[in-house]
Amino acid sequence: MGTKSFSINEAVNFGWRTVKKRFWFFVQIFIIVALIAYGPGVIMQSFDKVELPTLVAMFFFLAGIIFWVVQLLISIGLIQVVLAHVDSRKSDVSDLFTGTKFLVNYFLSSLAFGLVTGVGILLLVIPGLILIVRLQFYPYLIVDKGVGPIEALKGSWNMTAGSFWNLVLLALAAVGINMLGAVALGIGLLWSIPTTVLAVGWVYRRLSQHAHA
Repeated sequence: MGTKSFSINEAVNFGWRTVKKRFWFFVQIFIIVALIAYGPGVIMQSFDKVELPTLVAMFFFLAGIIFWVVQLLISIGLIQVVLAHVDSRKSDVSDLFTGTKFLVNYFLSSLAFGLVTGVGILLLVIPGLILIVRLQFYPYLIVDKGVGPIEALKGSWNMTAGSFWNLVLLALAAVGINMLGAVALGIGLLWSIPTTVLAVGWVYRRLSQHAHA
């Protein structure tokens, strides 16, 4: 199977230009995602050493489940936002909350991904890292193509054939860019994180086009 190439520079440049055009939009996205991803954990930690009444404890348990579902929804929504920009379509903050139809498949595929890569990590680590790199686009396939969990994992494996090392370099580039973004008291992350997320979305689209060429 031939190598499917993509330019890391093109991917990062796309992310940079896109964030530059809609900086405040992506600041809003960043804040919403951060609050939903980390807010509940911060709240729960503040009650860690407090003995709560049974009813209050049940409330926090149910709230935790609700927040977990919302986090899944936001993860789907973020992919929708990224793909909209990659495909030059209009996108709005409300897109973060419109992926409910993908929730079940997204959850099941994430569970399968975790199990498969977890076993791979136990097998001398390297197989797990290979699986993480090769299967990373399963959420995009669920949102973009509407496929089921197994088909999404297989699709990611097939579309990343021949691109493993380039994807590793992309991941290292993303880490480096976000480390630079963290230098300026973390403020640079408002630019660097959207840039790298969009770059990954650009690569997904490039590889998906090769896969269907």
